[in-house]
Amino acid sequence: MKTEFYVEYALIDTTALYDSIVSTKSNSDFADIDLIKDKISAPDYATLEHNFFVLDGSMEEFPEEPDNLVFFSSEQSGEDGTFPKEQSIEINFTENHTSLGLTLYFLDSYPLEVEIFWYDFLNILQSRKKFRPDSLVYLCRNQVEEYGKVVIKFNKALPYHYIKLQYIEYGTTIVWGSDTIKSGKLVNDTDPISDKISIDKLTFEFVDAEDEFNIGNASGLHRLFQKRQRMLPYEVVDGETIPLGVFFLDGNSTTKNISRISAIDYKGMLTNTNFIDGRIYDGELAGDIIDEIMNSAGVSEYEVDEETASIPLYGTIKIQTCLKALREVLFSCGSVINTSHRIGIDIRKATRTVTDSIPRSRKFSTTLSTDHYVSDVNVKYQTWTLDEKVSELTKGVYRPGIHTVQLTSPAANETASAGTVIKRMPYYVIIRVDGDEPQEVVIYGQKYLKEELVVLSSVEHVKSGEVRSTKTFTGTLLNFEAAQRTADNILDYYQLQQIIKTKHLSGKEKAGDWVEIDNPSRQHGNFLAAIESVSTDLTGGFISTAKCRGYYKLLTDYYYAGDELYAGDHAGIL
Repeated sequence: MKTEFYVEYALIDTTALYDSIVSTKSNSDFADIDLIKDKISAPDYATLEHNFFVLDGSMEEFPEEPDNLVFFSSEQSGEDGTFPKEQSIEINFTENHTSLGLTLYFLDSYPLEVEIFWYDFLNILQSRKKFRPDSLVYLCRNQVEEYGKVVIKFNKALPYHYIKLQYIEYGTTIVWGSDTIKSGKLVNDTDPISDKISIDKLTFEFVDAEDEFNIGNASGLHRLFQKRQRMLPYEVVDGETIPLGVFFLDGNSTTKNISRISAIDYKGMLTNTNFIDGRIYDGELAGDIIDEIMNSAGVSEYEVDEETASIPLYGTIKIQTCLKALREVLFSCGSVINTSHRIGIDIRKATRTVTDSIPRSRKFSTTLSTDHYVSDVNVKYQTWTLDEKVSELTKGVYRPGIHTVQLTSPAANETASAGTVIKRMPYYVIIRVDGDEPQEVVIYGQKYLKEELVVLSSVEHVKSGEVRSTKTFTGTLLNFEAAQRTADNILDYYQLQQIIKTKHLSGKEKAGDWVEIDNPSRQHGNFLAAIESVSTDLTGGFISTAKCRGYYKLLTDYYYAGDELYAGDHAGIL
């Protein structure tokens, strides 16, 4: 088996596109420069340009009112390729930006000369450079830091041609391939009961021959790194390209000429933002709450299955990271989150459907052990009622201005002894303090009173040779019915005591999948198990080490029905 690992890294200013205000005085009436942020595509239209198209039907007829052209120069170049009037685009920003340059996306032909000017917010020229494009997607490479305005001037084209620009990228995508990457490791984790949500991590090392990513290089490309820049790792196995997910820069380091990149998945990005708009929920649907959490984190690439989305939730979410807030939702729904081998986040109800297998032909070793016996599961939850009396919630001294005051426990109908309450939420209030001097402000309101409750799920008869053992869990979005269902599901999962650790050639299986694992002994049956974690050596032959939890399959013929796996009349270790 031949394997190869490479990474596409979007070395792009992640905020420049949406912060940009693009204008031009040299666009045709039928083109719309406001579409430049949408990265829309357009066909190659047959236009009256010199030696541009042949009458073979390969180009579309130009429509009367095109709606997909962004910039189409108002002037056609002359005999020498220059334009009778200046053809340019101006881009203004509200914040400073830094990038490797600009990647220009042209429609069907590229200009012969482009000149770009970078300015700061005082309109002082920072850099000026001419470029001679040689492709429809062309990087005008010029590393400029802290600019606030850009002017793109099209100086020359083929004789009697127009300039057609569709999109601008503030940076470019670079590729680290097998010729530079020395090592790579991918770790994926999925908790089938969503008690903890672990972050998937990608690390790799590459040879930095040009010293561009050396942190000691004061003008190196490492200065362009941003936390929301995407990287797409791929593994090529016998010619088949396998996407491994979407990752984001977490850290980088340099040793001599070797650079090391560490990255986290979308779950890791959910730890960067706090979810502050939690409240007391009384039957709100899980899908709506997930939308609020994702919007708070700025994540749009996610899918939620209908069964999860339609579950009503009860309780509260305090101020915490978006990942921890999402844990409360998934734990209460009995759903799981997965980012492995996909673009974005996938959320769905946990099932035990076997989707793949790990046969002996792919395994190097198998280690079997039995986990501790669990006979009882406690799930703690709370109920909330609004106190009728008004109490002091918090107080402090605040300078004139607008302040966000966080509350340690939820409340309603908040008021302030001084200043003006602008916004009221159960876990915070926003106040405006007027005047010229600091003032003491006391926040009053009605507290939500909490009652701690617990449900218990137990096996009726303890397994022979074992003693009772209890595990305790806590959820904040549960009522009695949901807490009992959650406890029953967790207890059922922990009855799967067989722990299977394998070292094998990686296939399409991933963390969170249920798989059939061949028993190392041919005279015994196989195992059915959930992959809880998998670590893959991306440059050492695509070899994975996996930890799975499942049970011994007594019979080879089984079928899946409802929420249970069946194997004849028996179900292995339960």
